[in-house]
Order: sequence, then C-alpha cells, then structure tokens
Amino acid sequence: VDLVVEVAHPCVAQEHGEDILAHADFMLGSPTALAHEDTERRLRAAAARGGHTLYVPRGALWGCEDIERMDRGGTLTALTVTMTKAPQSFRLQGTLRARLAELVAAGGRGVLYEGPVRPLCALAPNNVNSMAAACVAAPRLGFDGVRARLVADPSVPDWHVVEVEVTGAGDQGRALRVTSTRRNPAAPGAVTGTATRDAFWSSL
Repeated sequence: VDLVVEVAHPCVAQEHGEDILAHADFMLGSPTALAHEDTERRLRAAAARGGHTLYVPRGALWGCEDIERMDRGGTLTALTVTMTKAPQSFRLQGTLRARLAELVAAGGRGVLYEGPVRPLCALAPNNVNSMAAACVAAPRLGFDGVRARLVADPSVPDWHVVEVEVTGAGDQGRALRVTSTRRNPAAPGAVTGTATRDAFWSSL
C-alpha cells in the first residue's frame, strides 16, 4: 500500500494516523483532526519517522495556492472563511447543535459561530474541513489566527457557499484585499458539495 485516503471522520487520524504513516503516505480528508495540537504534532512526527508524507487536499477551499504563497512570503495578515449551508446540511456537536435548533425554530438565517477555527473543529468536525485546510495553507496564522464564520440559511437548500476573505500586508494604510465566493451545488442535506468531491479526486 502506497497511500491511505481518509474520508470518514477526524477520529480515524487521531486514533490510527501514526500507524498508517509508519507504512504509507496518508491523505487526510478530515483535516479538522489537526486542530487538536497533540494530534498534529504526533502525525507530523510519525511522517518524519516513517519517511512518508501527510497530505491535506484543498476540498472546497478556493485560492489555496495563493494563500499558501502569501503566507510563505509573510504578506498574509488576515484570513476569514465563511461557510453558509442549509440547516439540514450541518452535523454539529455541543452548543452549536442547540444554537442550530434555535435557528430552525425561528425559521430564519443566522450565524452559528464566529471566531477562530480551532474550537469550531471539535463542534463541527464534518462541516468545516475547508476551514481547516485554510489553516494548514496559512501556518503563520494557523488554527488560532484564521477566522471562521458558520452560517445556517434555509434559503440555500441545495448549495454550499464558501466565501474566502484574504488581507495582505498594507502600505501607508492601504492593503491588498481579495474576496472569493464559491457556490457549490449540493444535494439537500448533504454534508459535502458535488464540486468538493471532484476537487478531492483531483488532489489524488
């Protein structure tokens, strides 16, 4: 076996990632696993020990290469990823599950979470892998510096909308700002959009 591909849940990497990397390259389809600092440290160490590579596919993250290039050059100062989905597309834990129930009862659009990506990953491990991929692409900001905004919107039952806002280093009060919006077709209730699957396969 040359490559093992995980597309199930971050617990696979947390519990078995080190064993996999001892024998093969590992593509992490659930990079929310890396929000757990000990898991990231153990997987990186296992990859180095075993002489194998830990891959993170871009998924629904648009502009990944540009983000990585700006971060590497030290010109990336802020990165925010906003994900908007219909309520039935979320698989949430803890306080976010209760917040989603409130929004569904109210029948409107609302913000489920706004803040750093790291704590969100444990609350929405199946829904925010694109945000986690952004953190990997921008390690200077990382899981604590990249900002997340998660929105439930019943008016988009068959779309997943991902907005990426990038801010570069400024000069005399002026800074580069780029915003991209990706509307990804999705079956009602699906966690992953159809174009994300295509992007994942192209990473292979």
